Amino acid sequence: MTLILAALVLALRWTTFDVGFWNVDETIHAALARLLLDGGVLYRDAVDIRAPLSYYAFSGIFAVAGENNLAAVRALIAAMIAATAGFLLWTGARRASTSAGVGAGLLYAVLSSTALYPGDAYAAHTEWFLAFFTSAAAAVFLGAGNPPSSRRLLATGALLGAAFLSKQPALLDLAAPGAALLYLAWRSGQPLRATAIQLSFLVAGWVIPVGATAAWFAAHHALDEAVFYSWIYNLRYYGPEISTADRFLALQQPFKLLLALAPALVAAWAIGAGAAFLRACRAAPPGNDANATARVYVAVWTLTSLAGAASSGRTFEHYTIQFLPVFCLGAGMALAAFGARVAANQRWLMRLLAAAVLVVAVYEVGHSCLRLRGRAPFFDPTLKVSQYIREHSQPDERIFVWGFQSEIYLNADRRPASRFVIASFVTGLIPWTNVAPDRDTRYAIMPGSMEQLLADLERNQPRFIVDCSVGPNRHWDKYPPDNFPSFDAFIQQHYRQVEGHVFLHQGFRLYERRPEHEAAAAEPVASPETLATLAVGNLTPVRAVPAGMAPIRGEHADIFAHAPSSLTYALPAGVGAVSGSFGFLPGAYEDANAGPTDGAEFIIRWRPNGAPAQILLRRLLRPRQEAADRPFQPFQFALPPHAGGEIEFVIRPGPADNNASDWTVWRDFAFGSPAAAPAP
Repeated sequence: MTLILAALVLALRWTTFDVGFWNVDETIHAALARLLLDGGVLYRDAVDIRAPLSYYAFSGIFAVAGENNLAAVRALIAAMIAATAGFLLWTGARRASTSAGVGAGLLYAVLSSTALYPGDAYAAHTEWFLAFFTSAAAAVFLGAGNPPSSRRLLATGALLGAAFLSKQPALLDLAAPGAALLYLAWRSGQPLRATAIQLSFLVAGWVIPVGATAAWFAAHHALDEAVFYSWIYNLRYYGPEISTADRFLALQQPFKLLLALAPALVAAWAIGAGAAFLRACRAAPPGNDANATARVYVAVWTLTSLAGAASSGRTFEHYTIQFLPVFCLGAGMALAAFGARVAANQRWLMRLLAAAVLVVAVYEVGHSCLRLRGRAPFFDPTLKVSQYIREHSQPDERIFVWGFQSEIYLNADRRPASRFVIASFVTGLIPWTNVAPDRDTRYAIMPGSMEQLLADLERNQPRFIVDCSVGPNRHWDKYPPDNFPSFDAFIQQHYRQVEGHVFLHQGFRLYERRPEHEAAAAEPVASPETLATLAVGNLTPVRAVPAGMAPIRGEHADIFAHAPSSLTYALPAGVGAVSGSFGFLPGAYEDANAGPTDGAEFIIRWRPNGAPAQILLRRLLRPRQEAADRPFQPFQFALPPHAGGEIEFVIRPGPADNNASDWTVWRDFAFGSPAAAPAP
C-alpha cells in the first residue's frame, strides 16, 4: 500500500517539478542555500526568519544535484509527502483499523496536491518538513502498545524537535504526546515519578536536535543572530503586525479551503471528532486503553496544529499544511467508521445516511484531482531582466536585488551579493502587512542592516543591481533607492543604468557596475547667485544640480532643468500646498530634431521633518512616442499643516539613461496654504 501511495503522489506532482518557481518562499530558500554552499552560516551570512532545517536541506540537495535544482528539491518533497502518507497509514491502521489507515494515507496523498492554491501546493515549503516530522512522531508514539518505551519517547521527542527546526509553531505539537502520557498515567494509576521519567525522556529527545543545532550556531559565532532572526524578530516585529482577533479568524482558513473542496469530508471529520470527544467525556474504569490514548493524542495534535497554522494570523494557504496530516488521520478514521456503520446490522436509514456521506466524500476527493488539469504557472515579470543578467555576466559574478523579488537570483542563476536576499530588513517592510504607501516602516528596520548591506556590496562588487521600486513589485514602490542616501550614493558612484527602455516599463531599473576607470562625474551645485534666480515668491531653493539650472522668462514662470537635475526647497511653517506643471520644450521631440529625447522621468519627493521621505509624484514622459505626454502635465498636492521639511523636484534621463535633448522644464511653481490643493 505504501508503494501505491508513493505512485499516487508522484502521479499528481511530477509534472510540476520543472516549473521555474511556484512561490517566492522557495526562491528565498534557493538563494540562501547558495550562500550556505559558499561557506556562509544561516542568519549571520544569509538572513531570513524561518527555522533553519529547510535551508540546509536545500543546500544539501544543491550540493548533490546541482545548484538551483528546484526539481530535485520538489522530488524530495514528493517523497516526504508519500512518506507522511505512509506514517498516517501506519498510525491509523495500528490505532483504529486498516481501512482507517488506508483512508488517512490516501486522503493526504491527494489533498496535499489538490486542497491548496497551486503556488502553495507545489512549492517546496518548509511546512512539508514539519508535516513529515510530526506525522513520523505520531507513528512512533502510537505505533506500538502502551506505555511507550524510553526509546520511543526519545525518538518521538527528537522527531518533534526536528519539526520545530523546520518551523517554529511546531513547538506546540510537543503537547500531544505530553497530554497522552498524562492521560495514560491517570487511566492506569501510574505513580507520578514514573510519569515524570517518561516526560523527561520525551523532552530529552526534543532537546537533542535543538540543542545540537544551537551548539553548532554557537561554534560558528552565529547563535545571537540565529536567536534574533528565528525567534525575537518574529515576536517583536513580524507577529505584532497582526491582531489577536485576526489570529482567531485565521483558525477558519484550513476549514475554508477544505470546505470549498470537499464539504462532505469535513462533515464526516466533524462528526467523527464529536463522537470521539463524547467517548472521552464518558466515565470509564481505570485501565490501559490504547485506543483512548490515541484519541487524546490525535485530539491534542489537532488543536496544536490548528493553532500553529493560525499563529501568525496570516491566511497563506501553505500554512494549512501543518494541519493537513492530523485532519487526514481524523477524516480517515471517520470514513472508516461510516463504512463500518454501512456494513453493520442497524436501521436502514442510518446505514443509508452513512453510505451517502461516505460516497459523497470519496467522490469529492476523487473529483478534486480533475482541478489539476487547469493548473498552470503564473506569469513571471522578472524573466526578461533575469535573462539579460544571465547573458551579460559570468557565472561567478554576483548580483543584488533591491526589493522582494528573490526569484531574480534563481532565474538569472547568479549568487546574491549580500546576506539580505530580500531587502525588507533594510527598509522595515513586513511582508504583506505594513505595505500602505504612507506607512512609516522605519520602526522595523534592523539596526545596522544598511551598514551590513553596503559592506557586503563593497566586498562582493555585484555586476548588476536590480531596483524593483520602479513598479508595484510586492509593494516595493515605496522604497526608491534615493530615499536611502548611502545606498543611492553607492549606486551613483559605481553603477550606470542599462536597457532602461526595456526594463523600466516592466517595473525594474537595472544598473551595471561601471569599469573602474569610468568614474561617475560629479555635478557642480548651483551658486547662491543662481539659487536666487530660482526663487518662487519668497522661497529660495537650498540646493540645485546642475549648476547651470536657470529660469526662462516668458508667458510662464519656467525653470529649465535639463535632466539629470534636482531642485530642493525648504518648506517653512504654514506652507501646506504645492502646485505647478512639468514637461518638455517642443524642440526636444519635434521631427526637425535629429537627436530627439527618448523621454525623462519626473519625481516630486517630500521629506517632512522627523518622518521618512514620501514620493508625491513619479511619472515617465515620452513625448516622442506618446502624444498625450507632449502638453505640460499639471500637479497639485496638499501637505499636512506645519509639516515643514524639504520638497525636491527631480528629473532623470529617459529609459536608456540617455539625456540627449532632455530639454525638461518645471513650470508655474506655487507654494500656498493647505486649503489650496486636494490631498495627494
